[in-house]
Amino acid sequence: MPIDLPADEAEAFRSGHAPAPMLDLVGLMAAHAVRAGWELGLFDALGKGPLTTWELAAATRSDPAGIEQLANLLHATGYLRWDDGRHANSPAAGTWLRRDSPNCYGHVLSLWHTMIEELWTGLPEAVREGRPRGGFYTWLAAQPELRATFQNLQRGLAGWLAEEVVALTGLPADATSLLDLGGGHGLYSEAYCTAYPALHATVVDSVRLVSGHQRVTGRAADLLTGSLDDGHDVVLLFNVLHGFPSADAARLVARAARALRQDGLLLVLETTASDRAGAAERAFTAGFSVNLWHTQNGRVYPERQIEEWIAGAGCALRERHELTRSATHTLFAAVKGAS
Repeated sequence: MPIDLPADEAEAFRSGHAPAPMLDLVGLMAAHAVRAGWELGLFDALGKGPLTTWELAAATRSDPAGIEQLANLLHATGYLRWDDGRHANSPAAGTWLRRDSPNCYGHVLSLWHTMIEELWTGLPEAVREGRPRGGFYTWLAAQPELRATFQNLQRGLAGWLAEEVVALTGLPADATSLLDLGGGHGLYSEAYCTAYPALHATVVDSVRLVSGHQRVTGRAADLLTGSLDDGHDVVLLFNVLHGFPSADAARLVARAARALRQDGLLLVLETTASDRAGAAERAFTAGFSVNLWHTQNGRVYPERQIEEWIAGAGCALRERHELTRSATHTLFAAVKGAS
């Protein structure tokens, strides 16, 4: 967590009179400390009440001297506070780092910490030579716990956004067939089928989906080379394009358009670098884009680029919605063959 700097110190760092990279160094230390605390169950132990160093060491089955050093850093970076001489969670830690909290962020931090630590090696050379490392999904497949965390995060995001997305874009009244390219978990397809009783959905991804919804079926295929049926009323490309190089992303939009019937509806949902987002969200989105580039040769694409791909695929943009539930997500709705 960023240090709560007094105004004069903050100004010194902003103006260049103090070394701004020092704050990044402290942030790096804090990230390691928070992950260690998370893995030790430190924040869960303090969720039951304030503890002395010895009590905290016993609760986490740790060495008292080691716990003292770790706790000192967590105090200095705002994750712990003192309560009558005992360690206690700060409001931020109590809300975001306890496993029993509905807002628990520890799994997110653990996943990103590992990705950056293991996959961002060679970043200077990749930038210099224009050759990203790649291999993200191969790396992820070899780590079952992180893969489960990644998949849960995808499902969590879809579960949060699906209601708004479905409400924003009305489907054609006679729609019966939806194709969901790269839909993975199938939650968006399930949400549309629930809202439209006549609709049947097919989710195409590298791994075949087994859905509990009776009108949602899965099929395993490569998104760029696998065969796709055509004549669909609706095609979804939700949070997919950013994982591909630009040429392949354009090809994927074109394939999605070809799978539509004339006047069919193409829906594209993507992370975008929106000015509506707060400073922290904008910074995270920039880092997310670096990670996409280095590990998948993708990136967060500008809205105008996505609109050009849609137009090039023979579809006319009908609507563009900036989601209220996520300031960094934009939904594009386009009609095939419309002028």
